[in-house]
Amino acid sequence: MVRFDHRDAGTDEAAWEAAGVADLPSLTPRTWAPGDTLLVAVAHPDDETLGAAGLIRAALRGGADVHVALATAGEASHPDSPTHTPADLVRLRRTEMDHAVAALADGLGPEAGTLTWESLGLPDGDLAARPAEVRAALERVLAERTAGDGPSGGAPEAGAGGAVVLVSHDPDDGHGDHDTVGAAAAALAAEHDLELYAFPLWFWHWGAPEELRPRRYRRLDLAPGDAEARRAALDAHASQTRPLSAAPGDEAILPARMIAHFSRGFETFRRTAVDDGDASRASAVFDRLYRAHDDPWHYLTSPYEARKRALTLAVLPRPRYGTVVEAGASIGVLTAALAERAERVVGLEASQVAVERAAAHLADVPHAEVRLAVLPADWPADLGPAGEAAGGPDDDAGAPVDLVVASEIGYFLQPEELDALVDAADASLGPGGELLLCHWRQPITGWPLDGDAVHDRVAADPRWRLLSEHVEADLRLSVHTRAAAATHAVVVVPAKDEAEHLPDSLAGLSAALDHWEAQHTQGSAAAVVAVPDDDTPTLAAARAARSRDPRIHVLELGPGAGGVGRARAEAARHARGLFPDVPAAALWLACTDADTRVPADWLVGQPALAARRRADGQAMVLGTVDLPAHADQGLVRSWRADYEHREDHPHVHGANLGLPWALYERVGGFAAVAEHEDVRLAEAVRALGEDRVLATDRVRVHTSSRLEGRTPGGFAGFLRDLLEEASAEG
Repeated sequence: MVRFDHRDAGTDEAAWEAAGVADLPSLTPRTWAPGDTLLVAVAHPDDETLGAAGLIRAALRGGADVHVALATAGEASHPDSPTHTPADLVRLRRTEMDHAVAALADGLGPEAGTLTWESLGLPDGDLAARPAEVRAALERVLAERTAGDGPSGGAPEAGAGGAVVLVSHDPDDGHGDHDTVGAAAAALAAEHDLELYAFPLWFWHWGAPEELRPRRYRRLDLAPGDAEARRAALDAHASQTRPLSAAPGDEAILPARMIAHFSRGFETFRRTAVDDGDASRASAVFDRLYRAHDDPWHYLTSPYEARKRALTLAVLPRPRYGTVVEAGASIGVLTAALAERAERVVGLEASQVAVERAAAHLADVPHAEVRLAVLPADWPADLGPAGEAAGGPDDDAGAPVDLVVASEIGYFLQPEELDALVDAADASLGPGGELLLCHWRQPITGWPLDGDAVHDRVAADPRWRLLSEHVEADLRLSVHTRAAAATHAVVVVPAKDEAEHLPDSLAGLSAALDHWEAQHTQGSAAAVVAVPDDDTPTLAAARAARSRDPRIHVLELGPGAGGVGRARAEAARHARGLFPDVPAAALWLACTDADTRVPADWLVGQPALAARRRADGQAMVLGTVDLPAHADQGLVRSWRADYEHREDHPHVHGANLGLPWALYERVGGFAAVAEHEDVRLAEAVRALGEDRVLATDRVRVHTSSRLEGRTPGGFAGFLRDLLEEASAEG
């Protein structure tokens, strides 16, 4: 819930005009008829006028009956008033409501329907703590309206074959009372398959113009006389539009800058209906389906479904994954299959009934679960790097996701909701993560998209590159990876006196090369280990690694000055020769150290992040380092207290950097110096422009915690000095 105050300046109406609020898509007016009912469920008196005066009059004009259900009497509008108690405000606002209703119905003629209202008597300002009470109260009103048993006071009979339509707050309006009433109305509309119009109020005050389009609002133009009736009705709510007195605490709740948003020649609504569903209907629709059928899509018995699962697993480019998220998990059948290829699977499902059945299905699969989540809004915060940033480097709960599977869910979303789901996946996936889509291709009734439209929308997103696709008459499967300019990659590793650490380092590097080739082509990546020709133990370790993995090349360095800088430069030169025909802009050069273990998605992650920095991918990526699990914990604490694991960090590590060959060549490459060749290279690239360097924590490696290093000013010396300082202070 957004926290705001009506006394804040808010977003000026001119900002909304500049954002194109008047150019929102038009909402086709409904054809109203006698016997129809429009139920307006709002939190306070005046909400009906601000949000739906034109819609109310359109319904009345067509002969429909309109009933306004006020959750509260609005008695908390002036909590600091020295002149009016809450009881005074109840009496005052009831009288104002009578006048406002009369103004809204004025001038519509004898054929118009009847406008009535009631207060549900719930406490103003406290609805967010009472969602069940709000839901129950609205259920009662809806039942009375549709059964023709109006409340005492003489509501007319409704129903008799006529349509029942709901209008209420947008559940994301930012005001606790509004959001609670809006959510309850949305749930009722979904449960009863009713057409729903949701309108914003305080969003116009606190929202930002860039948030307008994703909300899917449509414009309902006012008919002649509607603007005047709205103005008269709003004027009737005088306690909100004018001060109660000159005393502090009696100020107008709706100042002129707020009222300006409701002086337009149209109203804005998000329409949801049986023929145009969205995520808000998912829980109710699918709960009903699962209550009626144990396995509504025959996941457990259908040969088609079994074959589709087999195809889904077959198109996955990697043999095994860490964390997998399945959007639209149903009863957990695909979840269990994915668990055979992953360390952890988290399924997300909108139906509570399906979640309960999934728990039973996955009882013997401890590393898989299905959670209740209406997507995209309920994407869990603990999935992805955002959780890691909050918890720090020791927090495993925030580990990046390796794979997101969206199977048979995309067409149950509006286009903007599908975009938001893909955004959530993008934020959760590690730099080398993958997105798999699987959808039925036959016509879909009552929802805005079909399977091909879902896949085409993601394929058109420049953030993603299509890795593979399988299409047949009934289904479409596609795997997407992050877009990058690089098609080939080389890694350089200087190694001196590293016989102990090199085998583990190169084993991790082989996994990174595997991951690269899984997302590109076989033979498109290699590594070069540069070793002095007189370092027999390290040479033996490097050659042993090459015997296991021919993509690892060993470069023997003869005598000469230049230290690690020369080693990196000569290794890079040799690596370039491995791919002489690859354009310089398409060859990624990555660097690590012989005492460092890189994660499997390290190599694919670097150029993907560079492409997010610059559209052409011509940027240098500077990653972070961490200490291994077996390191001395006192040393780890001292180091992490000073080290910055964050975006835009200040560190440069030869153990974790990368850049396109074209950029490397442009700045002259590594200098043949004994140390700090990595810093010099980063400074040269940064001199070309700040957009040329991305310092990120999204690619992190584990490096040695040894205190005796191979260069005087290297990382080991830094750790040694840090430990000595900590000992002296202790």
